[in-house]
Amino acid sequence: MKRLPGSLAFALAVAFTGHALAQQADQAGTAPPPANGQHMHQFDPQTQLQRLTKQLQLTPDQQAKIGPMLQQRDQQLQALRADTTLKPADRRAKTMSLVQDSESQIGGVLTPEQRDKWKAAREKAMERMQEKHGQNVPSSGSSGG
Repeated sequence: MKRLPGSLAFALAVAFTGHALAQQADQAGTAPPPANGQHMHQFDPQTQLQRLTKQLQLTPDQQAKIGPMLQQRDQQLQALRADTTLKPADRRAKTMSLVQDSESQIGGVLTPEQRDKWKAAREKAMERMQEKHGQNVPSSGSSGG
């Protein structure tokens, strides 16, 4: 199987983590319908926080720290999507950077066990996304692993 470059794989996995969490919640019958015509993978920060709380058993202190991080990320991503002056490659690069920064901040709040569980969920989401879309993603020179 071909591999994605590390940073792109990470950004994509992060982007689809919400999707994996939504699938898990949906299977459990707890996923709310999309609001305001949003796509299923575009969750509001509160829904993301609820899903992370349930999956990772976040403490109230962790929730209080992660909630504002998710809200800030959501606002920044919305601004990027709305910015029609950016070239697609620039938008992708800025999105990846923003997502990586956000995930790093969130990861800093989690315990090592929670980080491991979160990482596994992101990897599983990436696998599902690739299977669902039948993607053969080209590698970038190296075939690490």
